[in-house]
Amino acid sequence: MYQSLFSTLAGSALLRVLISRGGIMRRILGAFMPVLVLTVAAAALTTAFAGSAQATSGAGPERFGIRLVDIPVAEAKNPRAFRYIIDYLNPGTTIHRRVQIANLGASAARISVYPDAAVIRGGYFIGDVGETPSELTTWITLSRPSVPLAPNARAMVTVTIRVPRAASPGNLYGVIWAQETSLGKTGTGINVLEVNRVGIRIYLSVGPGGPPPVNFGITSITATRSASGQMQVLAQVHNTGGQAIDASGYLKLTDGPGGLSAGPYPETGVTLAPGQSEPIKVVLDKQLPNGPWRALIELTSGLTQRSAEATIEFSPAAGANHGYLIMAVILLIVLVLLAALAVWLIRRNRRSSAATGRSELMPAQPGR
Repeated sequence: MYQSLFSTLAGSALLRVLISRGGIMRRILGAFMPVLVLTVAAAALTTAFAGSAQATSGAGPERFGIRLVDIPVAEAKNPRAFRYIIDYLNPGTTIHRRVQIANLGASAARISVYPDAAVIRGGYFIGDVGETPSELTTWITLSRPSVPLAPNARAMVTVTIRVPRAASPGNLYGVIWAQETSLGKTGTGINVLEVNRVGIRIYLSVGPGGPPPVNFGITSITATRSASGQMQVLAQVHNTGGQAIDASGYLKLTDGPGGLSAGPYPETGVTLAPGQSEPIKVVLDKQLPNGPWRALIELTSGLTQRSAEATIEFSPAAGANHGYLIMAVILLIVLVLLAALAVWLIRRNRRSSAATGRSELMPAQPGR
């Protein structure tokens, strides 16, 4: 049951705390702290948050997840509202949203739940880690900061968002993290404290009146190649509306050489705040001809769909250019050799003809 509810892998953060097995350093540091934090690796939230986190080792659950339970009536037809907390609120409004935490592993665990700041940058929704405060996080309270869960158990946590009456209009972003910490040990006897996180995005618009419009456009479609020669199509997406978007879709190629068609190819997707513009990249098959092609891009964000068409053609691969150059050099060398051979043969024939002519004109020797 939960395998389907929490099937999408989400971003996670790994905190490694290393403890030496022995020696004077451990005895010295032991007087001041139980562990020494050496490295912190935090993975940013990208395309999907509501999902499951995969623990790499330790005594915690192999998998755990979080999903949104409550959906606003006004957003009942919006697919994004089933994954993220999306709402438009007037100042002074309070809302409640329930999230469900599930332990998908065979070991008992205690899952921490807390709000954190987030930003949209470079086409990605990026959640902070470590309970970074923001204006939005000060408006959020949770019914339970942590939940103990038996194997394959689940629990509800209520998220309350209270918008102050003096709140300024605008868009705010955040994340509700579910976090599990476990202690493992490497083969060399070093203890490793692992912190895995998975979360649900928050897209909140504040202001009087109705919600701002959702709108975006595809401003250009370009055929290009990567440094390794891989064919790629870049579609520039511009958010022209008043709310953040999560645009994704597919690319189709038609009217290619010999009437060929290709696709559909899934696109990487992009998250944009109002006014932002970023490209979506589509990687194609290596065996496709260079074109020209008729490219059709179709993107969807919630209930909003946009499409664009363009004629594209890929430049020859660098390897192909090198092949033509090598063939040209070989052909030139062959022509030079043939020309040299022809000159040598002509000169040789001329010398032979000259020698034969001299012997025929020699005067006869008188007899003795």
